[in-house]
Amino acid sequence: MRFSALRRGAVDAVKNYFRRDWDAEALLNMDHIPPFISRHLKKMYFSLLCVSTSSSLGSYFTGNIGNLFAVLGAFMSIVFFYFVAPWKEKKRLCLLSVGAFFGGATVAPWFTLFLSVDAGFIVTSLLATSVGFGCYWASSKSTDRVDLLYFRAMLLYSPLVLICLLISSSVFGGDSAYWKYQLYVLLLWYMVYLAVYSQEVVLKARRGDSDYVKHAISFFTHFPAVVIHSGPLFWPLMNALGRAARAIGDYSQILLLSKTYTKFILASLK
Repeated sequence: MRFSALRRGAVDAVKNYFRRDWDAEALLNMDHIPPFISRHLKKMYFSLLCVSTSSSLGSYFTGNIGNLFAVLGAFMSIVFFYFVAPWKEKKRLCLLSVGAFFGGATVAPWFTLFLSVDAGFIVTSLLATSVGFGCYWASSKSTDRVDLLYFRAMLLYSPLVLICLLISSSVFGGDSAYWKYQLYVLLLWYMVYLAVYSQEVVLKARRGDSDYVKHAISFFTHFPAVVIHSGPLFWPLMNALGRAARAIGDYSQILLLSKTYTKFILASLK
């Protein structure tokens, strides 16, 4: 095969990746969802929670597992996951969680090397992400309206993730303490992306695609492209917030964020 054909195939693959089968009207549709779609969202959020928590535990115990054993465990989990039938979703979720545990133990040292951060920052990021998935899962159990689901999840996540980052910064120190406010903004944006992706999942579920494990995997595989395109827009904001937070002080910044958060709640309830 010629190089031109390979290049044309790669370009077509990238274009197909960014094509979506929904529009702005479907994205902003906040009507009540049927019970089967509500159950599907609960299972997807729970799958994301299990995978993220397993990955954070694996990255924390990376020094006690051993690199070779972690690589073999991740590889075997992927192989077994591939041969499990799609309708055996619980078994696939268990294998995916095990693979995420060994994958976290395998990938965490490489992230610390390429990103020039310590291991505590990787663990903090994954734990804070798990908190967000848990907030979405808890919110999905209390309502069938997607607008209330997203609002309650973000309302619960905003203070909890800040508390989680402050505790982790005091426990791990280092980069977790230095980058905690930039990470806070990035994680809030990450959870907004989860709300947008959930709208796509709702649309797919209406069309009969009810494989929540596949949708959980797609959430992680689609995210790098979103980071590449929107990262340059958010990085100056995160740097400015980090400099302001370190100049003001931790406790003053917490008080300022609490006041802003309270005003946002009161304005949204009017």
